[in-house]
Amino acid sequence: MTPETSDSAREGTRALAGVKCQARGVNLTDEDRRVVDGILARLHSPGGYDAFETQIRAVGGCRRPVRLSGKAIRMNRDGLPSRVTFDTRSLPDGVLLKACGSRRETLCPPCASLYRGDAFALVAAGLRGGKEVPETVAGHPAVLLTLTAPSFGAVHRMRPDGSCHPTGQRCPHGRALVCGEHHEESDELLGQALCPRCYDYEGAVLYNAGVSELWRRTTIYALRALGSLLGMSAREAARRLRLSYVKVVEFQKRGSVHLHALVRADVRDDELGEAPSGIDAAMVATALHIAARKVSAPLPGSDGQRRMAWGDQLDATVVTEAENGRRRAAAYLAKYATKGSDEHGVLDHRLRSGIPRDERLPDHLRTLVETAWELGQRADSDDLRLGLWAHTCGFRGHFLTKSRRYSTTFGELRAERQRWRLAQRPPDTDEPGPEEIELREWTYEGSGYRTAGDVCLARNLEDGLRLGRMVAREGWTDD
Repeated sequence: MTPETSDSAREGTRALAGVKCQARGVNLTDEDRRVVDGILARLHSPGGYDAFETQIRAVGGCRRPVRLSGKAIRMNRDGLPSRVTFDTRSLPDGVLLKACGSRRETLCPPCASLYRGDAFALVAAGLRGGKEVPETVAGHPAVLLTLTAPSFGAVHRMRPDGSCHPTGQRCPHGRALVCGEHHEESDELLGQALCPRCYDYEGAVLYNAGVSELWRRTTIYALRALGSLLGMSAREAARRLRLSYVKVVEFQKRGSVHLHALVRADVRDDELGEAPSGIDAAMVATALHIAARKVSAPLPGSDGQRRMAWGDQLDATVVTEAENGRRRAAAYLAKYATKGSDEHGVLDHRLRSGIPRDERLPDHLRTLVETAWELGQRADSDDLRLGLWAHTCGFRGHFLTKSRRYSTTFGELRAERQRWRLAQRPPDTDEPGPEEIELREWTYEGSGYRTAGDVCLARNLEDGLRLGRMVAREGWTDD
């Protein structure tokens, strides 16, 4: 955002505060009055609006910043404090704000946007190079793979023709498994069981709990299948080739997880070097198809009596060599990295005491959460610790994972961003001397903004920051 845009946003916020102040003679709700009082308090606090704006810009408009109090102290060689170089008492409210860093869109859109950008950079680097990954990886065959969950019972859905369940049988409980409606994307019925008593909620939760193991076995089977297509033994294929990948987990409205993965064929021990000879993307896609149809794994908690496998819907699309094709594939994966278990954010936190009573949580998801919670209390599934993962309907992994040699890491991307930000600062003329060390003491004071007025001002700044990023990304000009 340009300085002129920043000044305009600042003046606009002050004008907004002025209008709200004038409205104090009008009938306002209690919430409106709290907002007005909070804005007035901020404008008249030490440092005023400008100091508060500096803090919000420093955390990128985060909606739930962590509040820290503390100071930085220089110590001499005798271990005695020589001077205080930084103290949060000089900041608004006496606290330093730190971005929450959440990846979930429902919790903090600004931080989720940053995470999504990092996810895109990580995925794209493994497809076309960059971020210290050589551009030779752009010549490696790559496939975009989608693996779905099997059916655990009939649910409301949107078929390609728009219908749900135009025909169906009557279930043992006397309900006709039929729905003649054409659901919209926003219809709350989507993903809900046609007969909750028929739906295998326990199987759905245990499938989510074991899907990571099913994926691990799929990668092993796929490498063997690729070797077989090349006329190699399983041992030779494992010695010469590697399937590197990055995958994201997407929660469906029915509460089961799907996997989206970018799989790349590499030479073992030289994964980022030249592409393996004699292999094209179509061959990799065929190997993935063979593996996905063949693989199975014991359903967790079933003592090996029940097995789990992927659903009938499977897609393995060759990623084109064109720059835009690989960019689109990276963007496709990155968009799922910030999704949560439900669209309202009710299940964004680990559950500590039972099931949330929020009415926005659909009955179907609530039953899955209850099932996971109950399974977590059973002695025969104690090792699964499903009570800790009830908020994710039993899924126990991370939403985005990659093989070790696929590309860069989130840690390296964050370190690069930190180095860039430090380089933008003016030179520090007060660095510690050879006989000094600097100690920093921090105390957690809470998270989020303290007043409704601060929330209102921060949201206005967030909108301005988002517009500024959009202008910079699109390269707009005044012409």
